[in-house]
Amino acid sequence: MSGFKETISYKITIIAIFGALYAVLVWLLPIISFFIWQVRIADCLLPQAFIFGLPAAVGLAIGCFTGNFIGGLGLIDYIGGAITNFLAGYIGYLIEKRNHSQGIKRILRTQLAISIQTSLNVFIVGTYLSFLFEMPLFLSWLGILIGSLVAMHLLGYLIYEAIRKTGMFTIESEAPNLQTAINFFNG
Repeated sequence: MSGFKETISYKITIIAIFGALYAVLVWLLPIISFFIWQVRIADCLLPQAFIFGLPAAVGLAIGCFTGNFIGGLGLIDYIGGAITNFLAGYIGYLIEKRNHSQGIKRILRTQLAISIQTSLNVFIVGTYLSFLFEMPLFLSWLGILIGSLVAMHLLGYLIYEAIRKTGMFTIESEAPNLQTAINFFNG
C-alpha cells in the first residue's frame, strides 16, 4: 500500500482539495483574510502539508493565488502569497517527515516546523504588505505573526494532530488503517 500516495489520481485529488479549501476559506472570510492585521483561517491548512506533502503544497499555492483575487492587492499578492504558501507547505513537510519523536518532544518538533512556516509567512507576506500599505515593516510583521499564531500554531496544529491520530494518513504513508479504508470504499 505504500504506493497509494504515488498515484497521479491521488496527487491531483490532494491538489484540488487543498486548492479549493484554501480559496473558499479566504473568500468566505475576506474581512479577516487581508490587510496588515489578519487572521487568515485558511492558513490552518499549511500544517496539513506535513501529512499530504508536495501535492498539498501545490494545492495551497493554487488556493492562495485564486483566493487573493478577492483582496484586490494585485499581482504581487497573487504571486507572493502563492510562492510563500508553496515554500511553507513543502519546507514544513520536509522538516516534519523526519519527526519520529514521541510525547512532548513530538509536539515541540511539530511546533518548530510550524514556526518555520510562520516565519516564511511573516517575513515574505509581511514585507510586501508593508510596502503595499505603506506601513512600518515591524507593524506589518507583527500583524501577520499574530494572525499566524492563531491560524497555524493553534488551529492548524489541532487539525494536524486530529488527522495524524486517525492513523489513516501518515507522513510515511504506511498506515495500517489505510488499506482497510480503501477496501471499505472499493466494496
